[in-house]
Amino acid sequence: MRRHRLDLAALGLGLAALGLVACADEPALPRLHAEGRDLVDAEGRRVTLRGVNLGGWLFHETWITLVGHDAASRAYLEGEKQGIQAAVLAAFRDLLGGAQGFDTCGASGAAFLDPFEAALAAHLDAARAAAFRQHLEGFASTCDDSELPIRRTLEARFGQAGRDALLDAFLGAWIQERDIAWLAEQGFNLVRVPMGYRSLTRASDLADPTELVLNQDALRRVDRLLSWCRKHGVYAVLDIQEAPGGQNTYAGPARLFTEERFQRLTVQLWESLSDRYRERDEVAAYSLLAEPYGAPDTTARDDMYALLVDAIRARGDDHLLVIHDGFFFMTSLPAPAARGWDGVLYSTHLFETASSLEGYQGLVRDFYTPIFQQAQAAQEVPYFIGSFSTREDEDWAYQAAGFLVDWYEENGWSWALWTYKTMEDTLFTRDLGLTSAWGLRNRLAAGRTFERPDLELDDRATLTRRLEAYRDLELEPNQPLLDQLTRFPGPRASP
Repeated sequence: MRRHRLDLAALGLGLAALGLVACADEPALPRLHAEGRDLVDAEGRRVTLRGVNLGGWLFHETWITLVGHDAASRAYLEGEKQGIQAAVLAAFRDLLGGAQGFDTCGASGAAFLDPFEAALAAHLDAARAAAFRQHLEGFASTCDDSELPIRRTLEARFGQAGRDALLDAFLGAWIQERDIAWLAEQGFNLVRVPMGYRSLTRASDLADPTELVLNQDALRRVDRLLSWCRKHGVYAVLDIQEAPGGQNTYAGPARLFTEERFQRLTVQLWESLSDRYRERDEVAAYSLLAEPYGAPDTTARDDMYALLVDAIRARGDDHLLVIHDGFFFMTSLPAPAARGWDGVLYSTHLFETASSLEGYQGLVRDFYTPIFQQAQAAQEVPYFIGSFSTREDEDWAYQAAGFLVDWYEENGWSWALWTYKTMEDTLFTRDLGLTSAWGLRNRLAAGRTFERPDLELDDRATLTRRLEAYRDLELEPNQPLLDQLTRFPGPRASP
């Protein structure tokens, strides 16, 4: 994230002058460290981190925020314009009832358009269905892991400066101090902050960067977030959701593990973050590489982690470092001493699905518990379930979420729900009757309205207004989920 070398001392003074560094009269959170399998504070008191992910903020997934359109919502919107919305909805219902189901995230390209055209032809003539399909091919689709397509679309329309100004308008609106205050009021003491490297830089070559130029506006948003965390007694885990080259396949093949230039850029990224946040005690940990499942094997995964651990420790930074298993299983992670690692926190994400509470109970009893117990006994490090959800908007699924949290608590593991808040798409909730439990806050308050930003068709003024309007949205808590996650005494880590 550096062109060559940053004058970080000067940068720190500039931030202090702007009031972006935590003030001396704000209550300090104690620096956390690892002691065997436990997280402890400076006085040696055991701490369990309990919280949520700030999904969709510094790494875009438009199913969370409804910024932009996926293939399904675009078909719905264009169908309304062409007077065939009833046929589009009928095709969706047919797909929902079919053997292959219906991807409500709107799989792009032929994966969505082929079955959709066939279903639509049953409600229109084949020629009209084919013409509508051809019309839809002119639009991009953004849903999961949409950082790259969003930035490409905005840069193509408004240039690099316009792109960054629009995205900054969203960053200033989606997460505010009142969000951190509300989480603290509910008893949570952690936010995990997924960040894509593209959000933290101003690269114009979005797919294949050769250097990282820091986006100071985005980093100042992180600075403000940390000041709010300090003020309200909430820790933050800073997480790189996507590194240069990709540690996973979010935006194409994972190239981080095979190309030295991307490894160098990723080391530079973490050096810059370490230099900026080394003294921030409200940062509980750095999550170095989220979900590095693109590694060809565990040796490549661990070699990359070793580069990052060494770079951060060389800067005198003793923050906890989150090492994710990359879904190779927790037993695949080495004993820290074997790698010369200190102050590490081992992690995975749990998104396996079951269709009942009993299904989750059996999965934990018969599969996860033996694996996790064997692994942690050998490693003697704290564990962190960095993301999890039981997804379904059903009583049994909320009970399953509570069961999972009980399991984490019994073992002394920290945890973070995916995700804090989501916007429900009326296509799926009102017209198709589909709901989910992804967001801890996910229902627009009664009487509130929402205008979805259209990244391809809205002019810049309209986009700016619609992105800034997220500041005024009021999302109601998903109370059954909230009740399951806040049953534990004294979750605040501060004494």
